[in-house]
Amino acid sequence: MSARHLALVAAALAAVSPAQERARRTARVGRVDAAAAPSIDGVLDDPCWQQAPAIGDFVMVEPWQGRRPDQRTEIRLLHDRSNLYVYLYCYDDRPDLIRATQRWRDARLDPDDRVEFLFDPFENRRTGYFLQIGAGGSIGDALVSANGNRFEKPWDTVWRGRSRVVADGWVAELAIPFRSLPRRAGATSWGFNARRYLRTRNQEHQWANAVQNVPFFRISELGTIDGIGEIDAGIGLEVVPYVTVNVGRDRSVDPDWDVDPDAGGELYYRLTPSMTLAATLFTDFAQTENDGRQINFNRFPLFFPEKRDFFLRGSSYFEFGARSAGGTTFLPYFSRRVGLDGGEIVPMLGGVKLTGEVGPLEVGVLDVQTDSTAALDSENLGVARLKYAPGEQTTVGLIATNGDPSSATDNSVLGADLYHRWPEFVGDLDLQLTVDAVGSTGSGDTDDGESFGARLRSSGSELELDASVRWVSDDFAPALGFVRRRGSRASLVGVGYRPRFAEGGAIRRLDFDVAVDRQDEWDGTTQVQRFRIERLGATLHTGDSAWVYLRREFEFVDTDFTLFRGTTPVPRGDYWTSRVGATVHTSEARSWDVRLSASSGGFFGGTRDAVACEAKWRVSALLELGADYDVAFVDLGPGREFDAHIAAGRLDLHLSPALSVFTLVQFDNESENLGWQSRLRWIYSPGCDFFAVLGSSWRKQDDGALAPVEQALALKVSHSLRF
Repeated sequence: MSARHLALVAAALAAVSPAQERARRTARVGRVDAAAAPSIDGVLDDPCWQQAPAIGDFVMVEPWQGRRPDQRTEIRLLHDRSNLYVYLYCYDDRPDLIRATQRWRDARLDPDDRVEFLFDPFENRRTGYFLQIGAGGSIGDALVSANGNRFEKPWDTVWRGRSRVVADGWVAELAIPFRSLPRRAGATSWGFNARRYLRTRNQEHQWANAVQNVPFFRISELGTIDGIGEIDAGIGLEVVPYVTVNVGRDRSVDPDWDVDPDAGGELYYRLTPSMTLAATLFTDFAQTENDGRQINFNRFPLFFPEKRDFFLRGSSYFEFGARSAGGTTFLPYFSRRVGLDGGEIVPMLGGVKLTGEVGPLEVGVLDVQTDSTAALDSENLGVARLKYAPGEQTTVGLIATNGDPSSATDNSVLGADLYHRWPEFVGDLDLQLTVDAVGSTGSGDTDDGESFGARLRSSGSELELDASVRWVSDDFAPALGFVRRRGSRASLVGVGYRPRFAEGGAIRRLDFDVAVDRQDEWDGTTQVQRFRIERLGATLHTGDSAWVYLRREFEFVDTDFTLFRGTTPVPRGDYWTSRVGATVHTSEARSWDVRLSASSGGFFGGTRDAVACEAKWRVSALLELGADYDVAFVDLGPGREFDAHIAAGRLDLHLSPALSVFTLVQFDNESENLGWQSRLRWIYSPGCDFFAVLGSSWRKQDDGALAPVEQALALKVSHSLRF
């Protein structure tokens, strides 16, 4: 299907969709002079707040939709020329129940009482900015795109927030600079919503769209705030220079220490209020956390998520198509292909990136020049992504990539995709359709191929339906992408059913998920066939949950391969297996929580028994401890047995919302490598960071001793200047 055909289909879908104009909840933003603006200290005693308009009462969503909450939430909004200010008072008649354990920047706030905000400054009902603040002082943000289907949590912007627990609840103040949020030029109104979580009570209250069958992140369903007057967003220029010093050695290569001072920077210029041009020079990612350990129990590549700031910022503008159609991961562009080769760093000389929106058009363009290494030549790599919205619930787009980061051969990819949502399909179910078609070409012998994906999803308050396919030809080769399996035709059908219990009992809902999926060779030979009861269990009002799963699977292995250090052969052949497992996850409303899983069953003609445990203890807002342990006992027959172990421990100190130390220790017995990393982050001013990252690794020897291999210290100062 060509891009032209997709555009015609998109226009037709937009034309036949029901009118999208609907009554939206509206609130007013007050105006204040800069001299009288509130101090962001979490005290709420500034005189300007007394005259600020309140947005109105919240409505309960969980556990009982439509009820008036018994704990009131009050939000007031003001703005001057530079900032949007938020007043937040979360009343609670049991302040002893308030959970306030997280205070570091971008903390995962599930264990705490918190309030979340969604802003749509474009009012395009597709893209929004997520901000959250917890009772313990943590603030965080994310970019939400594709009408709520993409959530980019690592995205950061500059803003301030302070909270504190008081005698009758908890309170907060926020200041959000207009320079921090791209927006529609001249906008006097924004899309808006707010949601409050009461962690111990396990309740959720919302201001707008307070229904269970539509997610909070559905941008098209936001309410509206109006009354935004003249603002000053500056000239839209942000310069972020940085200085780094890296000290390290690899004893397996050279016992001497290397000292590598460096400098570089990033520049962000807002060409229009909604379009940003970014440039990077001598990019350094010294502050990035190490990847979590994985052991591969099959012959296909493992997937590791992106963690580098430059690529995370604006990454939603490059999202494409039905990435998980057919139950397999498919990315025609995957940013970890740039600047990394098998986990090893490939230096980046520089890059430019353009992201943003022009009316109904979304744009993402990236061009990067990598440096040469002993194994690779310098390469220029490019990505372009365009997406057009003929209607509120419809988008059609193109993607193109050029360059091969791992060889001197040419490689290009071109694809088109379509997304459409019917908000009211049957009952409280919606219906979402995603279709994509991609082709690759290059100078290699096996670079000319194609892929096609389609996914239908429908969700309501209790029922979820999913049907999808992904076809990938043998010669499809996206050098800047990620494809788990080529020469494959995959399909999946899944049903999720979560009936709710009447009030008065301990159980909130039952959880039932079943799926059938199949993968065939391009010529039709069956590769994989699975029948899965993925989840059969219950969730309590406390937040505790437990479930079991059952799987019956067939897999055809077309070529001999090896597992675990290359020592355990798996011969070509047909394999039928059955597995059963169970999981218990205690509620995060307590100071501790545990997730314990166990499974047993067949595995490539033998057996695999596995146990995984993840435990966290939030000792206080100052200290959090965590431990993970996964073990698998594999027996494929005489001489083909092995035990696979992965262990990790965390100790995080949060001395203040601006100063934290994160320590991670990991070991797996496949690499026999023990790794340790401590990362200190000090936000000495909003948008300005100091990082100190200290790490070391040891390798286990045949006699059981640990021999030191690598030691490294990285210091980085990054300072943001905004104009």
